[in-house]
Amino acid sequence: MSEERDELLLAQDQLGKAIEQARAGEDRQLAQQVRDLGEQVVRLLNGLQRLTQIHDPKNAAFDQPVLDLADALRRLYDLLGAVRVVCVEGQVYVNDIRIRLDERTSTASELADELARHGAGGLTFHEPVNGPGIRALTFLLAAAAAPADARRELSEKLQAAGLAMVTPTGFFRLRLSGEKASEPTETGLHRALERAGAVAHDAMAQLAAGRMPNPAPLRRVVAELVDASAELDVVADEAQLPDPEATVYARHTRRVCVLAVVLGRDLGLPHANLADLGVAAMFHDAGYASRAGGAPPDLEQHPVRSLRVLLRQRGFHTAKLRRQLAAVQHHRGAEERPSLYARILRICDDFDTLTRMRATGPILPPGEALRVMASGVGPVYDPVLFQLFVNRMGKWPPGAVLRLADGRVVVSVSGARDPSLWAIPLTHLVRAADGRPAAETTAVDLALEGEVVAELHPAEFLTG
Repeated sequence: MSEERDELLLAQDQLGKAIEQARAGEDRQLAQQVRDLGEQVVRLLNGLQRLTQIHDPKNAAFDQPVLDLADALRRLYDLLGAVRVVCVEGQVYVNDIRIRLDERTSTASELADELARHGAGGLTFHEPVNGPGIRALTFLLAAAAAPADARRELSEKLQAAGLAMVTPTGFFRLRLSGEKASEPTETGLHRALERAGAVAHDAMAQLAAGRMPNPAPLRRVVAELVDASAELDVVADEAQLPDPEATVYARHTRRVCVLAVVLGRDLGLPHANLADLGVAAMFHDAGYASRAGGAPPDLEQHPVRSLRVLLRQRGFHTAKLRRQLAAVQHHRGAEERPSLYARILRICDDFDTLTRMRATGPILPPGEALRVMASGVGPVYDPVLFQLFVNRMGKWPPGAVLRLADGRVVVSVSGARDPSLWAIPLTHLVRAADGRPAAETTAVDLALEGEVVAELHPAEFLTG
């Protein structure tokens, strides 16, 4: 534990210095370096594609631009870690920084068109690529695209060529300032939740493989959940989602993300901060991807391991620093004054652990879990945040199994719809008064009928 504590103190010291450097203007200097090197990368990618139209692969004309591109990518990697080149609506971005091109010599549309043939909107370089690898990549991009599922075909060809560190990404679009998101629907939310589970699983797999943290795909799906949380009861929808393909880890990560976004919204955080908070939630257990000695860390070690994993991502950005602080502090009590994101994640993580993820001992019914957590308000949980959480979840949170006075058994499918309905959620019938399972989904609004006499323990309900 002494070694872990020393690492934690060192990491926190590095974070402090990073914040000071960012305040001193390091972000602007880094952005300019990325723009200069990014311009070289795009110009060289375009130039190499033009050369494939007039020269065979072994021609010496490729030698210098191949070496120049490998050098530019290596220098970007030293600055940023994974290098993400994205084409969107006539522009090129490298790690979210727009690249300015001299239209007389190279255009964004050249690269975008070449990638689009392969069903891709960008390329991610998880590691530097050497000269032979750049040459191989050049001709794979220049080759004819597969007639169906072209992006998957390109990805498989890259793997076969020893270029697993290069992955093609999907298409993107920009949201204009002031543009409203599409009206969220239940079907769209279900798909977003399923994508969130898949993206969480993939992110953990990438980290376990030693790759840099890549928040871009996480941020996209989190943004959908943030938008939906303004209109729909996303906590209830997530609790009811039948998603047998999702791993236990992915479900936990998704659940904590949803709870955190909803709690952050009730706190009044703006959209950008909600997105940052959601991504932090998706990365909060990143330390479990660490395999020092061949085994994942235990509960006490994983926050430090999470910080160590997230520190792989280079560059300074406020969102990165918040993620790192949230990861290393999310098991600290409120009396230790952790960051805001960490205090939010402590509540959401513990609630899911008690109700669905408990490693030791039986899980608790959601209502009982809230009562157990209430005893820790002050030293463990921020009082204001916990009150907001209880206000949102209601007396009987989504998933609570309730016995009614007439013998029926129902399951809560809503949080607190408004303060006057805090203790009377919308439910679905599970068993009729005579004990028979419900033949079809029947809504039972406790505001209109039914009196709760007991919350059933999940084990009791499943066996009885």
